[in-house]
Amino acid sequence: MVALKAARERLASFLQQGLVRSIGILVGGTVTAQAITLLAMPVSTRLYTPEHFSAISVFSALVGILSVAACLRFDAAIALPEDDEQAVNLLALALTAAAGTAILLFGVLLLLPPGAFDILNVPALIPYMWLVPVAVFITGAYLALQSWYIRQRAFGSIARSRAGQAVVAAVVQIGMGFLGIVPLGLVVANVLNYGAGSLSLAVGVLTQERPLLKRVSWRGMGAAFKAYDRFPLFSIWAGLANALSNSAPLLIIVALSPGPEAGLLTLALFVLQAPMALIGNAVAQVYLSGAPEAHREGRLGVYTTDMFVGLMRMGAGPMVFAAIVSPAAFGLVFGAGWERSGVLVAWMAPWFLLQFLSAPIGNALHVTGHQKTMMIFHLFGLVLRVGGVLLAGLVWRGYLSEVWAVSGWIFYGAYVAMVLRVVEAPRGTVMIALRRSLPMILAGVVGGIIAAAGAAMIAKAVGV
Repeated sequence: MVALKAARERLASFLQQGLVRSIGILVGGTVTAQAITLLAMPVSTRLYTPEHFSAISVFSALVGILSVAACLRFDAAIALPEDDEQAVNLLALALTAAAGTAILLFGVLLLLPPGAFDILNVPALIPYMWLVPVAVFITGAYLALQSWYIRQRAFGSIARSRAGQAVVAAVVQIGMGFLGIVPLGLVVANVLNYGAGSLSLAVGVLTQERPLLKRVSWRGMGAAFKAYDRFPLFSIWAGLANALSNSAPLLIIVALSPGPEAGLLTLALFVLQAPMALIGNAVAQVYLSGAPEAHREGRLGVYTTDMFVGLMRMGAGPMVFAAIVSPAAFGLVFGAGWERSGVLVAWMAPWFLLQFLSAPIGNALHVTGHQKTMMIFHLFGLVLRVGGVLLAGLVWRGYLSEVWAVSGWIFYGAYVAMVLRVVEAPRGTVMIALRRSLPMILAGVVGGIIAAAGAAMIAKAVGV
């Protein structure tokens, strides 16, 4: 009872800090963006085949891996300096690195021999590989600019950029699909998704931060590089390992399972990532905006615990609901041929719940200077997750996606435990979070069973 009372007092303090309002602003914009995307998806799954989604899954995986390193991880450092001059030089450094990375990638593409991409097993994507460097620069720029707005706590601007980019991507994706420009429509929509957001945020910086931008210099960028050199030394490898553990298995599945499997997996990933993007990313940005100050004041453990308990209460119920209802509902919602995606959602729900919990509080490792610990742990995750899928390719080829899901359970569960230990969270934090989440979990179970039964009845009635 003492621990529960203490947790309630910490949660009350958390609510008074204005974080909930900040999260609400970001969630509001992301709700709009996700609503647009979700409404567009049942149309897209009828315009594009699972094989087309396999192509975009490979494109997104490549961009996701490369964009993590595009800014040399200086984007993750922008929120940390106490003075804005050093921070704006970090922003310039991150954008310069992103541009240099894109130019380097263009050069590599020109030097690669014909047939170099045959290993990817997606011939429909090969004519559009030149868009990968473009997407890497745009994504890196968006991450850097977003970090600047997080530093300034200008969450409304981030929210508006998300809604705008969702509209652009949905219109392009559906419009090109209707015209039969496939799978290019998916690729272009993917590129423009971050492109629209980057343009919106860049215009805001150029118009609102002119006096501060004048203080950007090569000397200032050099000083910022020296002050935060642990990010390219350690964080970049942690980021790459994390991106590879999340994306490389998908590339392996495409290579080992010709046909629709990767496309079906891509839809399942999208459906689970939607609630994560809805709340998890917003919470992560708000957490990072307040964590440096909390660390300086010696209250990072309490700050992180409050966030963890709140995340568990928000995420557990919806993930349980999704796991139960998806196998019955996917064929009805997305059309015939997509039923296996719903089964994969059930397998991956525990992984995404744990990732949802770890994504915000994982920023504590940046704040506390544990970049090396983060790097080592993500390298472990890379070996575990890629190794698991490769092993499955040898002995359980029919269960590649399921093995990847289980590896996610293991890695993110261990990651959450490690972060809570680093910040010295109070003992019993996980049990408190589970107890406070129990009503939402039960609601997810009951609601999922009812919704699954209803979906099955409707599907039978309409012959799906």
